[in-house]
Amino acid sequence: MGCTRDAFLDALENLTADEFKKFKMKLLSVPLREGYARIPRGTLLPMDAVDLTDKLVSYYLEAYGANLTALVLRDVGMQEVAEQLQETLGKGELTSSTLRSGTHPGPSSSPLPPPAPALHFVDQHRAALIARVTDVDGVLDALYGKVLTEEQHQAVRAERTSPTKMRTLFSFAPAWNLTCKDLLLQALRDTQPYLVADLTQS
Repeated sequence: MGCTRDAFLDALENLTADEFKKFKMKLLSVPLREGYARIPRGTLLPMDAVDLTDKLVSYYLEAYGANLTALVLRDVGMQEVAEQLQETLGKGELTSSTLRSGTHPGPSSSPLPPPAPALHFVDQHRAALIARVTDVDGVLDALYGKVLTEEQHQAVRAERTSPTKMRTLFSFAPAWNLTCKDLLLQALRDTQPYLVADLTQS
């Protein structure tokens, strides 16, 4: 995660104050892939480059976060910075239309595979889980000692509402491997079986 985070931070720190403000305003309106939540306006606008880098990684993960950041940079006229970010991350030369449509650049414009199957259940349904999980403490108990440290466990429990607890829980997700996400899914199946079934069928 360190290399990706550093690339995001370098790109944002290359912006002037006015360009950085335009970037954040555009981020509030750019279309997002299904399953991803928008960073709240009140949280986003006061952020500096370091804080926004952390939010981009925690909200959108590395791969989609890179594409989204490049898309927004291009939309505010910062094509050179976007290209530098893509080159650093080895993603190639992607245009705004390519990122929106999910197609490869080139004469054939053949579509990429849909992003959803490549995503784990908890990544694919992140926004819905944040909004709809009610028994967060039950989930935390199942993850404590296996996925969450004592400090992380307490940080989530300290939040007052279920959505903010889930959002804090997902803020640790970029450091998780597939096993950690499988454990979260199993905890959700045990504590919220009807919600998991509904999201699986949606």
